[in-house]
Amino acid sequence: MNLDAAVAIQSGRLLALDVGDSRIGLAVSIPPGSLILPAGYIQRRNRRADIAAILDAAGSRDAVAIIVGIPYDAHGRPGEQARKIQSLVRAIERATDIPVLTVDESYTSQTAETELRQADPNEPPSAGDIDSAAAVAILRRFVAQTGTATST
Repeated sequence: MNLDAAVAIQSGRLLALDVGDSRIGLAVSIPPGSLILPAGYIQRRNRRADIAAILDAAGSRDAVAIIVGIPYDAHGRPGEQARKIQSLVRAIERATDIPVLTVDESYTSQTAETELRQADPNEPPSAGDIDSAAAVAILRRFVAQTGTATST
């Protein structure tokens, strides 16, 4: 990660996105990045509405940066889903002055679902809860890769 990422973590809230075909999971960090919380999800409709909802979520949470998980394959290459998300990232960048940064999100959804199932084995997690928990995992990974803070 670059210096801008480290500065963003220290200076304000980060909004993380776990982008799927049906929903976009959300998570937010509380400066200096040591507290990361699930923040619900956006039900996807179309690109214009999705971007408006993302920017509304960023604005209502005073986000200084948007962190987007990109699903790379086992060899670190972007597949079809990664290319779709990269296209969305470019569209978000065109629509806002808020920095949009990416991080590898490999296996975050599986990790999130496992953690939620372990937390409450009697209540299966909803798809929206999994998406939001995956966004938490994405933001944890981003913060950890900058080496400037830890998450809970």
